[in-house]
Amino acid sequence: MIKIVTFSEDDILFDAEAAGKALDKAARRLKPVRFTGLCPIGRQILFVFNECPADEDDSDAKFVFSRLPSRDFNEVSAVLLSRFTGGFDTLGTFFIGDDLWGLFKRLPDNA
Repeated sequence: MIKIVTFSEDDILFDAEAAGKALDKAARRLKPVRFTGLCPIGRQILFVFNECPADEDDSDAKFVFSRLPSRDFNEVSAVLLSRFTGGFDTLGTFFIGDDLWGLFKRLPDNA
């Protein structure tokens, strides 16, 4: 099974926290799923979850959208490292207009 959740860029810009919570909810569906990728198409972004064994699922994950401070390689690398040190996995990046955004996942073990 595959589950695709779609947000418009405006949904994320308007309330990034609510969009993250919607991904949290998608990961808690009846069948265990794990986030496997994102796909920006026009002004829509598809977020893909695939069925997986229960012990590998994202049901306890917290998904967080974050606008990155710049498009500079060194600055983005520093943010990704900082997020990792804080217990977050980087799941992907995408552009909304000229701004670079990241999607991060934090598991309770990393809290």
